[in-house]
Amino acid sequence: MAAGAVPGDSQGKKKPEPTATSSAPAVVVPGAPGGGNETGAPGTGDPDTGESWNEADAEFMAMMIPHHAQAVAMTDMVPGQAASEELKNLARRMNLEQGAEIQYMVDWLSSRDVNVPAEAEDGWAPGGMHMHGMLSDEEMAALAEADGEEFDRLFLEGMIKHHEGAIVMCDSVQIQGIDDTVQEMSTHMSSSQSAEIGRMRDLLGAL
Repeated sequence: MAAGAVPGDSQGKKKPEPTATSSAPAVVVPGAPGGGNETGAPGTGDPDTGESWNEADAEFMAMMIPHHAQAVAMTDMVPGQAASEELKNLARRMNLEQGAEIQYMVDWLSSRDVNVPAEAEDGWAPGGMHMHGMLSDEEMAALAEADGEEFDRLFLEGMIKHHEGAIVMCDSVQIQGIDDTVQEMSTHMSSSQSAEIGRMRDLLGAL
């Protein structure tokens, strides 16, 4: 997958090979299509059975946690810095959904004994992992210093880029992954974020 390998933790632990698990917790992503979280023999099998997962699935879930964590950090700035009430409402929904999706991904990884990135608990911080579409530390610093319409512009430009990167990651796992739960989540995420890109472009055009 283009995003890179599943990270180790801060103590340098390496990711385990895919391992079978007897059960997986039921986790709900707001607005996601219905369906159970099934597991079985990993790594091989019919992608349509929901009985297996592979490294591409694990990479997607692990890489998307720091990606989402940065989005949460960006939306956390909005209430105190944005001028647009529409942007504030949109960012609030993004914050809630992406926070819930982080927990969804943590549970999926944990139930398969795959290392969970530190950002799941600690949140985004400068110098961390960087995936498709993520803002640089300098861009995040500029956003933190902005206010009013300037903040709105930087946020919208940055989050459009951020969402576009997430969609690239979703497209990749839809080709390479085999787990039904990951396929369902990535499909929902791609659809939801595509719609949000359209909304943000409208807001950006109105500035």
